[in-house]
Amino acid sequence: MENKPLLHKQKKSRYFALSFPLKILLRWTMFFVMLYGESVYSQNETMFSQTFVNPAFINPGYAGSDTGSYYNVAALNRMQTTGFDKAPNTMTFNVNGPLNIGGVSGGLTATFINDRAGFLNTPSFNFGYAYKTVFNEGSLGIGLSAGLFFSTVEAGAWKLPEGNSDPALPTGKNSKQSFDLGLGLYYAKNKWYAGASVTHLIRPVLVAGDVAVKLPQNYYLMAGYKFLLNNPDFEIRPAMLILTDLKSSIYSVNALMYYRNKYWIGLDYRHNSSLGFIAGLNLFPELRLGYSFGYNTSMLSKFSGGNHEILITYRFSVFINKEKMKYKSIRYL
Repeated sequence: MENKPLLHKQKKSRYFALSFPLKILLRWTMFFVMLYGESVYSQNETMFSQTFVNPAFINPGYAGSDTGSYYNVAALNRMQTTGFDKAPNTMTFNVNGPLNIGGVSGGLTATFINDRAGFLNTPSFNFGYAYKTVFNEGSLGIGLSAGLFFSTVEAGAWKLPEGNSDPALPTGKNSKQSFDLGLGLYYAKNKWYAGASVTHLIRPVLVAGDVAVKLPQNYYLMAGYKFLLNNPDFEIRPAMLILTDLKSSIYSVNALMYYRNKYWIGLDYRHNSSLGFIAGLNLFPELRLGYSFGYNTSMLSKFSGGNHEILITYRFSVFINKEKMKYKSIRYL
């Protein structure tokens, strides 16, 4: 199943995926709350298929990596289980690049995420900094991010299948905002990279009517490698990403073939969730486009049009190359 918000009860092995229609989900959620009377925990995290392009939005340690003297802007939009009314949709926007002050190497990152699932909306934004150093002939980034997490449920338009009201469901509009922190490590050397990060370090609150649902700490592990073939025009780049809250986990693997570092195509597999493909190209040195499609391998395949993900990245330089500057007056030579 998709890794949209998973709700589970503390000390019990009960899980339910928010990728189902939210009106059914919250009805059962409230049922478990009333039945057991204990706090409910939630995993609210999206795992993009094209995270390998720019993992800065889940790992602040990546900030300033692989960008040289450029800043990189990345926009990702993931539409899950299309075909359902108010199906989950997640959009993220990230800017990251190098920041070197007083001989200290570092990187900056800023991320905005807007996640919608049914009548639940959870936008968030954060800023991060990564300290960069050389370790074992590779580049190591140690990053910290901080920001705000917002949660809103607009329940006024809910209609139950039988047309009756349900007192267990919240009414009106409920909102909550919380402070959020994240940590990350990112290491790259020659042809491979690896990273580890944690989001929701201080566990912000997800609003669900009168129920305070604390998000768990979510842990990411990532790794990738670049295989050079006999023909220098081609490269194969496998990558892996794992997301877990230490109670439930999901992982994805993909393998892409690059041609002259301009075009790429490959397969993506998400455990117990989807199988699909990824393709992309560099339109210009500064502009890159990507697309992925995932066919649901779960029971949702009978009802869903699959998962679609669109990527756009753009890089720009904020540094002035004095050697290329032209002067019109000898006064400034």
